[in-house]
Amino acid sequence: MGTELVKIGEVVEGRYKIIRPIADGGMGTVFLAEHWLIKRRVAMKILHGELASDATMIRRFMNEAVAAGTLGHPNIVESTDMGFTKADIPYIVFEYLEGTVLADEILHLGRIPFPRALKIALQIASALEAAHDAGIVHRDLKTDNIFLIERADTKDHVKVLDFGISRFLTATDRTGLGGNLLGTPECMAPEQVVAPETVDHRADIYALGVALYEMLMGRVPFAMERKAPQRDAHGRPAIDVEAAHRLLDRIINDPPPPLDCPDAPPGIAELVATKLLAKDREARFQSMKDVQEALAPFTDAKPPANGRARPSDPVIAALSDQTVSRHRLSADELGREVQQLGKRWSLVGPALVLELHDREMQQLASVVAMAAAIADEMDHQPRISIDPPRLLLTIPEVGTVHDLVFAARIEQWLREHGW
Repeated sequence: MGTELVKIGEVVEGRYKIIRPIADGGMGTVFLAEHWLIKRRVAMKILHGELASDATMIRRFMNEAVAAGTLGHPNIVESTDMGFTKADIPYIVFEYLEGTVLADEILHLGRIPFPRALKIALQIASALEAAHDAGIVHRDLKTDNIFLIERADTKDHVKVLDFGISRFLTATDRTGLGGNLLGTPECMAPEQVVAPETVDHRADIYALGVALYEMLMGRVPFAMERKAPQRDAHGRPAIDVEAAHRLLDRIINDPPPPLDCPDAPPGIAELVATKLLAKDREARFQSMKDVQEALAPFTDAKPPANGRARPSDPVIAALSDQTVSRHRLSADELGREVQQLGKRWSLVGPALVLELHDREMQQLASVVAMAAAIADEMDHQPRISIDPPRLLLTIPEVGTVHDLVFAARIEQWLREHGW
């Protein structure tokens, strides 16, 4: 990691004082730093030491600086400087951003409401249109590389990051694919797998489709199989090549799972499936300008008339029409509604209890984050306890329809995320 190459408090090239590490990626470590003279905070990305002798990786790293430094687009992170540490390791200086990574926001909320997701997607498309016009293909667009900041009192101002390839998968003979697959497997277009040397800007259009799908559904259309995380010799997550091969095979051959978004207007699901996630790049939108022109009319579209929920929301739709109120339910009504939630919910005295089990703390933590977000939105105060591998969520003194709607939203998220 870059922490071996610079020390906290060190001043790099007489200008940038290292404050602390803030992120670690496949190519480098990002530090919060401060310009020694003007006291401006910046983000300094330093190439991993083990890659500093690899000419190809250095070129990709420097390409990132060139892309971010020359495009000058409001939705692309700005690069202001570059140089070398005293150990002759290259670094790039970026504007320091304070906000949220889109992937973290999705994890926190479960999914992004359609109007907000559309606003974000349009900004991403605008940023990539500028890159493509300059002959630059991102090739690793994903929600981890999208940053949301507040600018001029406007929330969700997008900054696209990482125009260098942040991770690469070396396919072995066992995959039957061969060659180097540049990008993140879950977000790869089919041509990145079968003919990586032919990749053009339309791979980014596919990746935007993956990002929009993930925002609306809370998950990518094709995901790596879950297993206990492995680490490489440098302590970073290692790629399970066999699982990656199975994933890539699905990307090449399987249609994306249907996009079923409760608040999306008609036509969005078909647009994502046939014009963004099309296997054949000739069938996709041919430019980011085309993407923006197709998405723009949906900014004025009204969500489906659904009363309280569409039939495609099976848990919430199963609740009675009393869900529009906070009136207390009778014992029989409460029992019937809890039964609709499913077997993992039970009444324990006056409380409604959800019990989950998972050996991965990260999975339990994602449930806690989701429940907390819904609780904040609905002004609810559940009790949550974790005793690995068990998680208990308790709604004390349950009895109102408001309680049941809260529980139903949690259950809906769990089902959508494979619990």
